[in-house]
Amino acid sequence: MNSTKCEDNPPAVGSPERWFIRHLEIHKRVLPAPMCNITDRPFREILRRLGAHLVYTQMISAEGLIRGDKGTWSLLDIEGEAPPVGVQLLGSIPERLAEAAKILEGKGAALVDVNMGCPARKVTSNDCGSALMRNPGLVARIVRALRDAVSIPVTVKMRAGWEDGCIVAPELARICESEGADAIAIHARSRQQAYKGPANWDIIAAVKASVRIPVIGNGDVTSPSDAIRMIRQTGCDAVMIGRGLIGNPWLLEACEKAMRDYYEGRIHDESEVPDDSLVECEEDGLRRVVKVPLYLLNVRLEDRITLVLEHTRMMVAAKGERRGILEMRKHTVQYLRGLHAARAFRERLMHIETLAELESALNEYAAWLASRPRPA
Repeated sequence: MNSTKCEDNPPAVGSPERWFIRHLEIHKRVLPAPMCNITDRPFREILRRLGAHLVYTQMISAEGLIRGDKGTWSLLDIEGEAPPVGVQLLGSIPERLAEAAKILEGKGAALVDVNMGCPARKVTSNDCGSALMRNPGLVARIVRALRDAVSIPVTVKMRAGWEDGCIVAPELARICESEGADAIAIHARSRQQAYKGPANWDIIAAVKASVRIPVIGNGDVTSPSDAIRMIRQTGCDAVMIGRGLIGNPWLLEACEKAMRDYYEGRIHDESEVPDDSLVECEEDGLRRVVKVPLYLLNVRLEDRITLVLEHTRMMVAAKGERRGILEMRKHTVQYLRGLHAARAFRERLMHIETLAELESALNEYAAWLASRPRPA
C-alpha cells in the first residue's frame, strides 16, 4: 500500500549521486540489495559494470566466520575486489557479531550490515534475521557491540515488523541510531508477508521521520518510475533493489539515470520517466505473453547475450564448471525474459551441463533471433 502523499515527503537533500554513510562516500542513490545465493562475486562484478557503486556480499554467518567454516569463508570473497563492498552479518549474540565484524574490517569490508530482515524459518528459528525485531533490548546490545568494535560504518537492514499487526520499524530504527548505527535499510514488508503482497512504503516514510541517519528504502522497486515514486513518497535517502535485478541488472542503470534526472530537475515526477512502460512480448506465439519494460527491450540482443556469456564464464571460473553452470541457470532464464521462443530455450537450458554447450546454444539462439524478420 504505497499511499503516502508525495508533497508531504520532500526528497533527501544533497548531491544527486554522492552521499555518506558515516565517513563512507557513496556515489549512487540506487543500491543492489544483499541476496542469498545471488550476490556472489560474479554477480557483483556484473552490477559494477552496469553502474553499481556500493555492493553487498551474501548474508554471512558470524559463527561460521569465527569458527573458520570453509563454506562461510567462501562467501567472503572480497579480496582484491574494487571497494566499496559491504558485508551482511547474520547472528544474535552481540559479542560474537562484534568479533566477526573485526574480522570483516581486517579483510577490507567497507561496512558491516546486520541482518534483521531475513524471514526464512531456518534463520528465525535460531533467533536471527527478522526474529531479532521481537527483542529491542537485544537489538540495542548488538548495535552497540558492533559500534564499539569497529571503525567502519555499522548499518542495519530490517523489515516493517515480525507480524502485520505489529509494526516496530520506526521504534527499532530509533534504538539503532541511539546505539551508533550509521544507516537503516528498511524492507517495507513484515516477516509474516515474506515476499508476498504489496510493500507499505508508508513505513519507510515513518522510519525516515524517526531518525536523522540515512534511510534506504526497499520493496517493490521494479522500474525507474518506482524508484522516483519511492523517493518522493517517503523522502528516503536511497533506494535498494533486490529480486528485480535478477536477470535484469540494466534496471540499476535505468533507475540511477532517472534518479539523476529527478535530482537535477530534468524530470519532476515518475510520470516523466522515459522508456518505463511495459510492453507485451510473445515468448512462444500465443501460448505465453510476458510484460517487459521498454528500456530492457532497447538493450541490444548482442549485448544481452554477451552479458549472459560473460556472467557464466565468471561463475565457472569462481565455482567450477558443473556448479557454475547449475547456479547460473536462475540468472539465465531471467536474462532471456521477453525474447521470442525463450520458453523453449529455457527448457533446453535445463539439460546443459558444460560451458561449451551453453556457449554453443546461446550463440545458435542469438543467430536464430537475429535472422527473424523484425516487426514492421
